[in-house]
Amino acid sequence: MLLKLAGLLLIVQISESLLLRVNEFGLHEAANFTRQWLSMAGPHMKMPEIRQSFYNSFAGGEMTVTNITIKRFVPPLIRFRPSDHSFLYMSTLSGYAQVSAEWAVESQFLHMLKIPLEGQIHAQMTGLISEIAMQITQDNEVEVHHCVAQIRDLRVAFEGSVAADVIHWFRQSITRAIRRTLEEEYCDMMRNHWLPWVEAQLYQFPTNLTISHNPDVTLIQTMQSIAMTQHHVDVRMRSDLIWDDEFVESGMVENSTLASVEALPRSTRMIDMFIDEHTVQSIIAAAHFAGHLKTKIESPFLKTSCDVLCIGTVLPELAEQVPNRTLSVEAATLSPPVIDLQQGRALVYLNASLNVFAAPPLKTVEGSMLTINVETEFTLTMEMRNKRVKGYINMINAQANLVDSKVGLMSQKTVDFLVNMSTPFLEDAVDVLIGRGLIVADPFQFPSTNEHLSIHDKCLRWEADIVMPTVVAHTNVY
Repeated sequence: MLLKLAGLLLIVQISESLLLRVNEFGLHEAANFTRQWLSMAGPHMKMPEIRQSFYNSFAGGEMTVTNITIKRFVPPLIRFRPSDHSFLYMSTLSGYAQVSAEWAVESQFLHMLKIPLEGQIHAQMTGLISEIAMQITQDNEVEVHHCVAQIRDLRVAFEGSVAADVIHWFRQSITRAIRRTLEEEYCDMMRNHWLPWVEAQLYQFPTNLTISHNPDVTLIQTMQSIAMTQHHVDVRMRSDLIWDDEFVESGMVENSTLASVEALPRSTRMIDMFIDEHTVQSIIAAAHFAGHLKTKIESPFLKTSCDVLCIGTVLPELAEQVPNRTLSVEAATLSPPVIDLQQGRALVYLNASLNVFAAPPLKTVEGSMLTINVETEFTLTMEMRNKRVKGYINMINAQANLVDSKVGLMSQKTVDFLVNMSTPFLEDAVDVLIGRGLIVADPFQFPSTNEHLSIHDKCLRWEADIVMPTVVAHTNVY
């Protein structure tokens, strides 16, 4: 799609351009978070009533177990294990629970003996061994393929009346029924309550990046696919631009990000985010058209009259034509900078204009007094500390031309000096934009820490640990 802006055509083509990778450390933290979820959800499991028949030579009937309540619950240890065939396994080990319930018996024989036919049950569960296999469907949805749960040890005691002693004779069959119910309800809870929570967490990762408010420019991330290996889970995303509420349709481009990142060393952080070169280029283009790639340079050196050293003492001709003034330089890109991401650095091609203004303004000059266009090529390296990205540039080539002068004729020496000074001015302008540091907000709803940003061949890599929120109320999880 072609988007016309101020007489220019903006062509935006972005395909599957962002890769979010959950590493082994991230899976470990997800397991801890799931255990925290279980610690809140487990005690609030809603158990159906259990009906169990019992018979022997002198008595028989049916027992109903109701109001099954988990009094104490220690969640099991949890481990997530991705696989190459699009399955994510969650296994559990250990765990402890105390369960209470009420029992009632329907028995003609016991009723004739006028024995109370109700009481309490106290059960103690130790060890929950389970495996839940989650599969990624073709629609990029997560579904439970199978759930297998086994309680290693369950001890049941009946209290309430003489009938409780009778029921003790059938302890084994009743214990099996309670065990089976607990195992089935665990799988049901994970399938119907925990899994929707997992999907909600996945859909929190795609984020919208606001590039500009005037015009309103936003980079939208939407999930395209989920892939897995034995070491990580990859969420692949598509990036699109929204410009003043208008969707800038993406065209298909060759995607080299996924191939290049596999050669990089594994991260020691929880999350990796790889942003391909095309997305970076599109963000820079949007920033240019939104007018964000401009800055103003001011310096004591830019005085035309001074006692020591300033531009007026270096260029007496300029001091004579523009006396008692303080100059400022406004730098702005003439076209979107072109960026080439390489290992450890970015190669940037920049075409910019430098407009020189005088303060107070000259009566005979409207607008800038000088305009110089500069074409440059420089390398850019970056570092990230405390969420602040700082850039360092190294100029490779620069070519400047005087485009317009409104201060009369100047000697070639003065013109050459101003043109030669334009390169340091532009270097200062770039340093103002990125050298002082750009604050990077958390790209996820969860706050991040221990961030690291690096440049690689055809992509940027953002690594971080995620500070998982605390589950504070069972009504939020079950």
